[in-house]
Amino acid sequence: MTYEYDYLVLGSGIAGLVFALQAAAKGRVAIVTKRAMNDCNTEYAQGGIAAVLDSQDSFSEHIEDTYSAGADWAKKQVIRQIIEQGPALIQYLIDLGTDFTRRDDTYDRRLENLSLSMEGGHTHRRVAYAADSTGHQILDALIKKCRLEHNIDIFEHRIAIDLITQHHVANDDGFIPGVSCWGAYVLDSTSNQVDIFKARKTMLATGGAAQIYSHNTNPEIATGDGMAMARLAGARLANMEFVQFHPTAFWSAEGDTFLITEALRGEGAQLRLSDGSTFMENYHPKANLAPRDIVSRAIDSELKRRGEKFCWLDATKVPKEQLKKHFPYIDSRLQERGIDFTVEPIPVAPAAHYFCGGVISTIDGLTDIRNLYSAGEVACTGLHGANRLASNSLLEALVVAYNAANHPSMDEDVSFPKIPSWRLMGDFNENEWVVISHNREIIGTIMQGYVGIRRSRRLLKYALSRMENIYNEINNFYQHNMVRQEVVETRNMAVIAIAVIRSALSRKESRGAHFLIDNPSRDDLHYQHDTIL
Repeated sequence: MTYEYDYLVLGSGIAGLVFALQAAAKGRVAIVTKRAMNDCNTEYAQGGIAAVLDSQDSFSEHIEDTYSAGADWAKKQVIRQIIEQGPALIQYLIDLGTDFTRRDDTYDRRLENLSLSMEGGHTHRRVAYAADSTGHQILDALIKKCRLEHNIDIFEHRIAIDLITQHHVANDDGFIPGVSCWGAYVLDSTSNQVDIFKARKTMLATGGAAQIYSHNTNPEIATGDGMAMARLAGARLANMEFVQFHPTAFWSAEGDTFLITEALRGEGAQLRLSDGSTFMENYHPKANLAPRDIVSRAIDSELKRRGEKFCWLDATKVPKEQLKKHFPYIDSRLQERGIDFTVEPIPVAPAAHYFCGGVISTIDGLTDIRNLYSAGEVACTGLHGANRLASNSLLEALVVAYNAANHPSMDEDVSFPKIPSWRLMGDFNENEWVVISHNREIIGTIMQGYVGIRRSRRLLKYALSRMENIYNEINNFYQHNMVRQEVVETRNMAVIAIAVIRSALSRKESRGAHFLIDNPSRDDLHYQHDTIL
């Protein structure tokens, strides 16, 4: 079946829904999402969204904090533009119905009444939040608006397989120079039917790829689909070696991981070792509020030195009422596991969390491919540099998606070639299914063991050799069987894992989230440039 829209949005997080709402004023919009609308990384964002919202703060200080946290690597003009747009667009979220936590209980819609928290790497309280479920509150408001918008159609439980580009069309009338996008082939996961979604403009808002690591904070849907599709279509990826590990993910022997927001440390919680001693003061002047890459490496070093698997996050000195009010989500998750964090510490360990690299994009979401935009974690605008400053991710997604939907190119007419139906294969070979299920698990194991917080060139080369063989196995299965969601996801995971490894091998220095034990120092002379694939 062929669907025709003006605008196609792949993904249902903050970036995709802000774009959809803005684009709906110009034409018909289709939102395609892999599971339910709220099953995305935005839903799991606890801490908040950073912006200059207090008279004691300034744009210049937020810019400097972002640049410093990014290991002096981010693009200052991009930082400036995104940060300066922040306050107005947070007001936009409030006007849409986002219920941020306020300083007083009156429904005061002014930015000045927002309660602000402190997180690692920041020099001011500038993180607007909604208890410890900020992403959920933002997403709830956006979904309600999208469902009421008559120009938006929502397609849940569908996964984009490939962007429709010159790679798929016959070019009977001659070559079409460059690469253009005319929509996507989309698999309906409930019927296993592949449909054509044809659109003048397509927005990639598919999030990150932390599922390529066995220990991560992301939902199961974060398999790098947009990054992989864009790369396979000919777009460039940048800075894929900079994978941020969040220092405080809940640890359990069963592997039941979830994020423990940085805001907890902002309120006074401290990291402790098994003997009760603190250690972050030995690694950075900001101690527990150092940038995430420094805290993650510090924990990793201490645990390996002691032969232990987790340390403790101790919030027992924070007033009980403050903890219960500010962190109800964490409280409920911990209580399910028999932990009362007001009187006992939380077991934590670093986990793969966020990609600072991605599809090369401008601050307006433009990519290498005509008619294709990207925003959010799938994109690399240069804001984050080598390591993301806490709570800048929602800000970037919001600003870039809003800019993209209002860019003049959105009004362009597009000529469509004849788009063929998806090439159907034979029956699905259940006997060979182990190729997918087994390799998906192996990808996570290899990346966790060899391409994690601390890397070596020897292990990176070993990981690359293994991963290329795995990709060939998966791709052979993909080419000879009817398509399934798990097959597409595993293909995408292999593509992105290889991109991360190749990027890591090409940077022979340590910077931000990329730490190489062979070259533990920063080398500004030889590596002050982006890693582009």
